[in-house]
Amino acid sequence: MSRALLKRIVPLTLWVASVGSYIMGLYMPLMVTRSQILGFTIKRQEVGLFDSIKLFCNGNELALAIVIFAFTIVLPIAKYIELLYRISVHTHTPSHYSRVLQALDKWSMLDVFVVALLIMNFKLNSSIIVMELMGGTTYLAISIVLRMGVSLSWDYLNRMGEHS
Repeated sequence: MSRALLKRIVPLTLWVASVGSYIMGLYMPLMVTRSQILGFTIKRQEVGLFDSIKLFCNGNELALAIVIFAFTIVLPIAKYIELLYRISVHTHTPSHYSRVLQALDKWSMLDVFVVALLIMNFKLNSSIIVMELMGGTTYLAISIVLRMGVSLSWDYLNRMGEHS
């Protein structure tokens, strides 16, 4: 397999897998909350990413809703678009632009997502309300790791091509 083809196939495959995982994570429930008394479930509610943003908006915590929306929806989509552009156009992004995106990638969904879950957990968790993480959480984490893999594989394959 030629290096030029390898430079496109590996990052593009990781990109497609990451986008698929991201979409699954957006639409699958992140957690399930159960209100219970003496072990009997009274109310069960699945909470997705959009539900958590809506929950913070309805609770007059607009700053948290904006931060979660920006870091879990806007920035990841911008990063996916930037990565697809880099892969399809087959050029290097200017280094200062690439560094900014890599810095944002480190702070993208994972950290803010975990903080949001912890905040929700502390607000809702008690002996009466029990929370469990669901599959959406796993898909979002996988999408982050794969997206970082796209960047790393693209940079690595480009450096290999320069040294050949």
